[in-house]
Amino acid sequence: MKFYTWCMVWLGLGFALAGTDALAQVSPEIQLATRGVVSFNVDRAANTTASAVNDFSDTAVLLGFKQKLYGRYRGQLVVGFQFPDADSDLGQVFYHQIFVQLEDKSNILKIGRSRVRSALIEFPTLRDDDAIFYTDVLNPFSSGENTEDHQYGNVFEYAHVFGQRLWLRLHGEHFTKTPVPPATAETDFSLNAIGASLQYRVPVSQRWNRPILNQIGVGINNFLTNRPAYGGYDQMLRNVTFSTILNIRPDPVHFWDLRYQSIFNRGISGVNRITDYASMTLARSIASIASLRYLYRKLERPTAQVSLTVGYKSFPDLQQNTFQWIGVLNAFYRLGDNFDVGVQYTLQQFNGDLHNLFGDSESRIQFSLVFAIDQLWNDQFDDRDSLLNLEHGYIN
Repeated sequence: MKFYTWCMVWLGLGFALAGTDALAQVSPEIQLATRGVVSFNVDRAANTTASAVNDFSDTAVLLGFKQKLYGRYRGQLVVGFQFPDADSDLGQVFYHQIFVQLEDKSNILKIGRSRVRSALIEFPTLRDDDAIFYTDVLNPFSSGENTEDHQYGNVFEYAHVFGQRLWLRLHGEHFTKTPVPPATAETDFSLNAIGASLQYRVPVSQRWNRPILNQIGVGINNFLTNRPAYGGYDQMLRNVTFSTILNIRPDPVHFWDLRYQSIFNRGISGVNRITDYASMTLARSIASIASLRYLYRKLERPTAQVSLTVGYKSFPDLQQNTFQWIGVLNAFYRLGDNFDVGVQYTLQQFNGDLHNLFGDSESRIQFSLVFAIDQLWNDQFDDRDSLLNLEHGYIN
C-alpha cells in the first residue's frame, strides 16, 4: 500500500513538473520596439521664401507577441502606431500595424493592417516617403494628401520561402480610398488590389559572406479600378516592379552597395493630360531610382554612412513633355547603440503637366536625430520578424 502511495505521489509530482515546463515553453515572447525620427526641416519651393519646421513624423511605437503553437508553427500579434505627416488629415496618431501572423520555417500567412507591397526594396533616405513618387506604386484611390495612403492598408498575404532564399508572395490588399463628398468615412473595405512578387534574398545569417548579388526580384500590382463600361482585365491598373541590390565592394570595413528599382505603370487608355492627382496615377509612366551607398563598419558595427540617391519618372503618353527627377544626398553617424545623427539634402524638379500640381522645383535640408529601441522579454525565437524590420531602416 505504501509503495502504491509513493508511486502516486511521485507520478503526480512528475506531472506537475511536466506541466510547469510545458507552461514555460508556451509562454509568449513579448516585443517592444520604437523608432523616434525627429528632424529640423528647411523647405524652399520655387519663387517662395524658405520655411522651417520641427518634424517628428514617422515616429512609431510597436508592441508584439509571439506564441509557440502545436507542431512547427508559431503565431504573432502586432499592434503599432505612428505619428503621420503634419499636413495629413489622419489626425494625431495613425495605426499603421495591426495584424495577426501564422508562420513556420517556409510559410507565412498575414492578415490585418500592415505595409502594402507597393515597393520591393528600401532606399537609404531619412524617411521612407522622401522619394515616394519613385520608390512606391501610387494609390489611385487616394487624393494624394497622405503619403500613408500609398504605404499602408488592409492586407491578406501568403508567402512561401524556397530554401530560405527565394520568396514567393501572393497578396490581396485594400488601399485606402479618399471619401468623396458628401461621404465622410469609408464604408467599403473590399479588396481593391491583387498581386504577387518573387524575390531572391540572401538570408541575414549569410550576409557575412557578402556575395555580389544581395537581392533581386520582380513584383506585379493590379488595382481593381471598377471603371464604367469596362470589365474584367480592362478594369485593372497594372504595375510591374523590378529591383536589385548589389554589393559592389563587399569589404568588411569599407562597404559599398548599389540599389536600383524601376516601376512600369501601364496606365489607363485615354489619359493624355495630368490635371490632378488621380490623372497622374492613371497615366502611363516609368519611374526609376538608384542609390549608391558607402557604409563604414568599425569592428563589424555600422558607424557611418553616406549615400546618393537619384530618381527619374517620365510620362510618355502625355501631350506635353512631362517628367520629374529627384536627388537625395545624406550622411548619418552612429553616436551610440541605435542612436544616429544625420543631415539630408533633397532637390526635386517638375516639368510639363506636373507644374500645375507641384510648381517648378522644391528643395529641403534636414538635420535629424534618430533613436531606435528593440526590446524582448522571454526571448525564444529568431529575429526574422524583428519589429524594427517593419519600420524603415537606412543604416545597417
